[in-house]
Amino acid sequence: MTPRDGDGATGARILALLREVTGEDEVVNDLDVELHESGLLDSLGIVTLLVSLEETFGLVISPSELDRAAWATPRRLVADVEHRLTTAGAA
Repeated sequence: MTPRDGDGATGARILALLREVTGEDEVVNDLDVELHESGLLDSLGIVTLLVSLEETFGLVISPSELDRAAWATPRRLVADVEHRLTTAGAA
């Protein structure tokens, strides 16, 4: 992961939100666990996570903009959200 603030705080917060949504520590302990295939993150969980990301970071992601493959694992999800935060901050 490459946190945008350089100290890992953003990535850690994203993972904490993911853990809150899934109710599973596995998403923090195994960054390569398959979120969708394992059933850890379903469509309702995705919507809940999108709302949490908006409330926490002010980042608005439409479900239609979401690339399921980009959110296949916690590692990829964090990278995608951090990229969106960086891009949004540069705009």
